[in-house]
Amino acid sequence: MSPIKHVVISAAGIGSRLGLNKPKCLVEIAGRTLLDYHLERLSWAENIWLVVGFEETEVIRHAMSLRNDLIIVRNPDYARTNTLQSIHRVSRHLQERFLVIDADTVVEPASFNAFMLAASECTQLIGISRYTTSDGVRVLLDEAGACVTAFTRAPEHAWEWTGIAVIDPAVVVDKPIYVYQALEGSLPMRAAEIKAFDIDTIADLDMARQVLADGWLDRDNYA
Repeated sequence: MSPIKHVVISAAGIGSRLGLNKPKCLVEIAGRTLLDYHLERLSWAENIWLVVGFEETEVIRHAMSLRNDLIIVRNPDYARTNTLQSIHRVSRHLQERFLVIDADTVVEPASFNAFMLAASECTQLIGISRYTTSDGVRVLLDEAGACVTAFTRAPEHAWEWTGIAVIDPAVVVDKPIYVYQALEGSLPMRAAEIKAFDIDTIADLDMARQVLADGWLDRDNYA
């Protein structure tokens, strides 16, 4: 049984930079959607909150065909709000820490399992990766490499925030700022490496397809 009862998957955005005119969570890699992989990876979760917006009918239909006890949270203002505000639609109802993950994230299962194990040993945890994207948020670490001390857009830093984190509901605010900006007030925060990255551009999608050669999405790797 995981110590984390709640998972919030953010799937409301338009994904304009990717330019496929479809929800990014429904983008297929190796014949399955990103949402397929997420819900299989999160089969242990007691409550999965899926925040939808753009093309919500299509997303809900597909999601419920995969797991019919999902908690669907609508964000009709998806075009004017951001990921943090989507998460806030859930966090305001929660009293305990939760896992947050972007629906457009590619994740290697074994490292995700290790991340969740690390989350059982600390209150809040930020997932960081050596896989860097074209517009990712990088992190600065302390000397021991154990904690995130700052976020930055400077591309010369080697570690990138994956958008995956275990956080307390109190850090989530209903403001038009980025998620990492909301987390800055809680730094330093423990960090754990995870092989993962967001798909925001065609270059990111190409990288996602390439990592298949490493067996990232091999179903035998799921716990």
